[in-house]
Amino acid sequence: MNILIIKLAAIGDVIRTTSILPGLKEKYQSSKIDWITKKESFDILKNNNLIKKTYLIENDINGIKDNEYGLIINLDDDLDACKLVSNIKSKNIIGAYLDNENRTYTKDSAPWFDMGLISKFRKEKADQLKAQNKKTYQEIMYEILDLNYKKQEPILILNNNEFANTFSKNNNIKNEDLVIGINTGAGGRWQDKKLSVEQTAELINKLNNENINGENIKLLLFGGPEEKDRNQKIMDLVKTKIIDAGCDNSLMDFASLVNLCNILITSDSLAMHIGTALKKKIVCFFAPTSPQEIELYNRGIKIIPKKGCVCCYKSKCDIPPQWNINEFVNAIKKLNE
Repeated sequence: MNILIIKLAAIGDVIRTTSILPGLKEKYQSSKIDWITKKESFDILKNNNLIKKTYLIENDINGIKDNEYGLIINLDDDLDACKLVSNIKSKNIIGAYLDNENRTYTKDSAPWFDMGLISKFRKEKADQLKAQNKKTYQEIMYEILDLNYKKQEPILILNNNEFANTFSKNNNIKNEDLVIGINTGAGGRWQDKKLSVEQTAELINKLNNENINGENIKLLLFGGPEEKDRNQKIMDLVKTKIIDAGCDNSLMDFASLVNLCNILITSDSLAMHIGTALKKKIVCFFAPTSPQEIELYNRGIKIIPKKGCVCCYKSKCDIPPQWNINEFVNAIKKLNE
């Protein structure tokens, strides 16, 4: 059977959705799986040998309309994604689609889309369901696809280590070092999803001053293009050593630097999804987004604020999160035991 997966964005969501591929291959052993995504996520998927062909919604759609699929899995509520479902021949659909120009979703995919933007219950009830949910994204995906869930992991293939090797040499990072990645930003959508500049500097200083099992510690400060000014402010405040990983790395170069880390401290963000797929130990902190939805595969510790909103999904929390930085340090110690 030919299967088509539609998952366009965000990049982190594309990464975690690759965890369904082993389950699909186990259930449909002779299947060939294609994937439609956005250009920004192409490099995440291009080396995955469980995918026959990756199509880009920006310029490859005409080439796919002649294909016929036994199953289309659309895990995006994006209007363009839903339109695609209507324009591609298929025998069965799981997920979101258009019905009389309105976005809706199949009954079997309700456990996911009931909590989303196109929920039949509307936003207030959908947000309540999101907060009450105790299942991980992977558990929900396997449930709606009727697959055998065995904690199958997301897949991210790194083929070129030259960038990371050069970075290591330039920054004197050795195999015996304990490399800790610091990724406390989270873009601009959720203001309270990140640690403040001051808290991040405090965390860096405390980690440098702690004797964590006598290890030689190297700390890498991560960020994206939108966090360049923020990271510079952090480095200006830090009184101890920190290595700037840069904010203008390509997606796969960013991933290769994450791969240098033994432990990653991160918000619920792209860096977390990359670290999870690369099987890193992770300390992940949550406020407006759902900690229950995230699977760390027994390699991580989740931190939620002692006071403040959790899983409110508001751009600005009604009650700003309050963090105890010592909890982050203790989590690192525990993961390094």
